[in-house]
Amino acid sequence: MGHPPKHRAAPSDFLVVGASHKTSSTEFRDRLFVEFADEVELFATLRANGFEQAMVVSTCDRVEICGVTRHARDAAIAARSLLGSRLGGTHVEQGAFYVLQGRDAVRHVFAVASSLESAIIGEAEILGQFKDAHLRARLAGALGSELDGLLQKAFSAAKDVRTNTAIAEGPLSLANAALQAVRGLFGDLEKVTALLLGPGEMGVLMLEHFRRYGLRHIVVAGPTPERAGSAAHAFDAHAVTYDSLASALERADLVIGAAGTGHEIVTAEMMRKAIRARRRKPVFILDVAVPADADRAITELDDVFLYDLDDLELVSRSNLAARDAAAKQAWDVVERHVDAFLGANAERDAGQEVSDLRAYFEQVRIDILAESGDMDVAEVTRRLVNRLLHAPSEALRADARTGVGDEAIANAVRRLFALDEEIQSGDGEPPQGSNKHES
Repeated sequence: MGHPPKHRAAPSDFLVVGASHKTSSTEFRDRLFVEFADEVELFATLRANGFEQAMVVSTCDRVEICGVTRHARDAAIAARSLLGSRLGGTHVEQGAFYVLQGRDAVRHVFAVASSLESAIIGEAEILGQFKDAHLRARLAGALGSELDGLLQKAFSAAKDVRTNTAIAEGPLSLANAALQAVRGLFGDLEKVTALLLGPGEMGVLMLEHFRRYGLRHIVVAGPTPERAGSAAHAFDAHAVTYDSLASALERADLVIGAAGTGHEIVTAEMMRKAIRARRRKPVFILDVAVPADADRAITELDDVFLYDLDDLELVSRSNLAARDAAAKQAWDVVERHVDAFLGANAERDAGQEVSDLRAYFEQVRIDILAESGDMDVAEVTRRLVNRLLHAPSEALRADARTGVGDEAIANAVRRLFALDEEIQSGDGEPPQGSNKHES
């Protein structure tokens, strides 16, 4: 006799656990930062703690674990603990970690890829970082079809946002304003030496923009040799740590502050000494960090020109209201992509139920035929109908007795079998001589 298919394992769900510039300090994220060489070991630990698939996004703005799991609660606890263990005993900042599941996780991944969760909304750097993280996870064997599908759709959403909204114009207008100001002081950029602090996403955007206009000599400063070296490698640049910042400032014509550590790492006293050592050769400080990297008292010094994001806003004469409208439009695009992705996933899940139901019905049919012997067609079909209806009938009676389902099962049965609609034949046409169900 055929039996209904066994209850399937809990459906997999999307999960994001991490800390970002919105919830934590730069120092906190620096301790969490996952070097590329550590990712394979991290993936293995995640797989042993509830994640079937995973990807790690580790940038200046965020350190996140994105994954797929059938045990969301246990996996979230394990991921938070794993990230916390990287702090080396340092106190966990209140509210630093967030856990997002299901639709919230999908929406977050799409929004991050579309640069709607960046410190500077619309910057392009995060999409490249996301794609790099995706590739590393694939090469490490940490991806599966579900997470890969999520990320591919996130990339499509990001492309739609950048193509069909004006969100990318904000950072570009600021970069052009910065270029205008820097070239006004130095003219040709080929002989300029730039010092990048951080490096945050906006700083990288500025540096890449300047490189397109001739900047060649670059030094990158970071909190650790590994962090500085990783960023410097991308620009074929020299790397230093913050411990060597004073001497690096003496050689820098252009300083791009993008660390956002929460305190001023370039002080007026440091710049006063640097200008003296430079024999009053001018310095342009472009502070795009949030919070600021440079002491505002620097503006009182001769031969030092300090611009921050507010100054760039004035130079670019950007319409803030227009940028806000572009961001709202971009969020609308992301929401449409989220709805489409989750809808397609739901249809695939329903397809599995349909497949199981067909398999069950077919097994019952085979069992009845094996028992049929000399039974005529009428008896065979009567037994088939009775056997198929046995389990649903028992569920309906139990529901009626207890009232627990509040007629939910009855309503579902009427909808699934279209009991309130015209009887349809297998080809979608009403059988001859049939109008409505008989009572």
